[in-house]
Amino acid sequence: MAAGHPQVDLDLATLPLFCELTSTELDAVTQEFEEAHAQPGERLLREGFVGTGFYVVVAGEADWLIGGHQVDRTATIIGTPPKPVTLRRGSWFGELTVLFDEPSISDVVALTPMHLLVIAGHELEGFLRRYPKVMFALLKGNARRLRDPERWR
Repeated sequence: MAAGHPQVDLDLATLPLFCELTSTELDAVTQEFEEAHAQPGERLLREGFVGTGFYVVVAGEADWLIGGHQVDRTATIIGTPPKPVTLRRGSWFGELTVLFDEPSISDVVALTPMHLLVIAGHELEGFLRRYPKVMFALLKGNARRLRDPERWR
């Protein structure tokens, strides 16, 4: 681990994407990811460009920006005030630009030092096919994003 990064919990079973996996599956999934770190201000996903990977936040926080502005998404529940979306432990991003091979509609910029797990874009489809429980958790999470962006993890 690089200097300046706090010790983090790599227990994937505590993350929503992986909580349904057996210990054997968790061990195998851990081998599929690379670890990455980001510093405050570092852009991890760039609006207008095709992403290069699928990221899972292990530690730290990032802003989700569209057009250079914090995403201020209103939940579909009437009367819920709009709130900025901050990505933190358990959040993920990059899957849509990779799966559709289309430019991202948003930026993701680190707010704090971050520890991430990453799968290269060209490996994501195969990974999801090998781990249908993760694919289903990703599907449910993305549906939650549409329904209520504050509960999407």
